[in-house]
Amino acid sequence: MRVLLDARMSEWSGVGRYTKGLASALARRDDIALTLVTAADAPFAPAASANSVATVPAAASPFSIAGARELGAAIAKVAPDISHCPHFPTPWPAPHPLAVSLQDLTPLLVPGVMPSAFKRGVYRALNERATRLADVLILPSESTARDILSAFPRAAGKVRVVLDAADDFSAERVGEIPAGLVGEGYRYVFSMGNTKPHKDLPALFSAFAGLAAAEPGLRLILAGTGDDAYLDAHVPAACRDRVRFTGRIDDDQLRALYAGAALFAFPSRYEGFGLPPLEAMSFGTPVVSSDGGSLPEVVGDAALVVPVGDAAALEGAMREVLGDPARAAELAEAGRARAATFTWDKTAAETIAAYRSAMR
Repeated sequence: MRVLLDARMSEWSGVGRYTKGLASALARRDDIALTLVTAADAPFAPAASANSVATVPAAASPFSIAGARELGAAIAKVAPDISHCPHFPTPWPAPHPLAVSLQDLTPLLVPGVMPSAFKRGVYRALNERATRLADVLILPSESTARDILSAFPRAAGKVRVVLDAADDFSAERVGEIPAGLVGEGYRYVFSMGNTKPHKDLPALFSAFAGLAAAEPGLRLILAGTGDDAYLDAHVPAACRDRVRFTGRIDDDQLRALYAGAALFAFPSRYEGFGLPPLEAMSFGTPVVSSDGGSLPEVVGDAALVVPVGDAAALEGAMREVLGDPARAAELAEAGRARAATFTWDKTAAETIAAYRSAMR
């Protein structure tokens, strides 16, 4: 089967991890001839492949009219059996058969994520176009499938749920935690540093403040390049000096931070899939998660799950893990086992089945 995959966003968070994981798994198969459309300034090629992987560079933004035309021209030139867009930007003209993956509808479902009514209208229109043009919609969770069908009822009959994975991320290449970030001998809670409203970092800060009062050596480390002014405005003064963004880090450093954490906390209000808890589990790090969106589907019973926005429940769950080594070890073992059931090879196999349904 000749497959063309749009990989222009492979260096982005979220959709980028999905694109890389799927592309690498497809490239390992001997029944797929894979072509990747890649960003000219950030080329991506899978590390290992059963056959050579062709690439087509693209210069325009995936979200622009020029980008839609450029992708359409690449598809016309390659003439694959099926084309796959891993996000809502779709080509012009639209080829068939066409597979589209939609990761979530966060800007439409969570107030404040996209404050501009104009931008929300454009976002909705682009997602609606994607659902209309696609021959098959590949969605990462049952939760996302429900959201898509509620927003775009005409998508009924096109939806295939194919879970994401994190096994390519749990490689043995673990680097070192950036010098001076945590401090020798200190325990730390690890989380993602995205400050958008749906990530609900204020709930995490409130929970951490209660824990910090009882354990002076505890730190909260947030992966990302967030603004310290945000922390000044949202973190209680009593523990402000113990909360830090990592700044820019590479994947090996991120692995080290996952592996070294006393626990991983993820209080998000909404996730289309939610890779970070799964990544943490793959390193045997106990996870405390909210029940937002798809997260209960991802973590199952291998994490402590608390209601969205309940800072007191979040603090209680974190305290349980940090204060009970046996409970932490139990969650670590369950997390590893849970993460092992999500593999990109499985995702690729189910994605190919979705391709075949579209081709039929």
